[in-house]
Amino acid sequence: MNSPNRSFYDDDEDDQGEVFLDDSDIIHEVAVDEEDLPDADDEEDDTDDSMHIFTGHTSELYSVACSPADPLLVATGGGDDKGFLWKIGIGDWASELKGHKESVSSLIFSSDGQLLASGGFDGLVQIWDASSGKP
Repeated sequence: MNSPNRSFYDDDEDDQGEVFLDDSDIIHEVAVDEEDLPDADDEEDDTDDSMHIFTGHTSELYSVACSPADPLLVATGGGDDKGFLWKIGIGDWASELKGHKESVSSLIFSSDGQLLASGGFDGLVQIWDASSGKP
């Protein structure tokens, strides 16, 4: 029997804290009809206001945050160690959030939309002025 003071990870030293999920861990599964999903290669010229392509990142996109005060202001963070502030519909306007040395994995705007916090795998949390992109 395990002592109540033992850590969850002390049970088996060989698994090094890894967690494995099985069918009993699924809360709700949603069936997706593959025929209804758009193909990435479709070159239809239909304009859809709900979709926007951000072209500044050179690797995976890890985080997206939308400003609560400005519906056109979006922040993105990725595996290329970069973060950006974007103004949707204003050409390719972007302000790079310079300062992280590793992947930018989390973003959040303040409730008034004036500040943006970014967190990265480098262990840093940085605060930015949302209107200028400056720290």
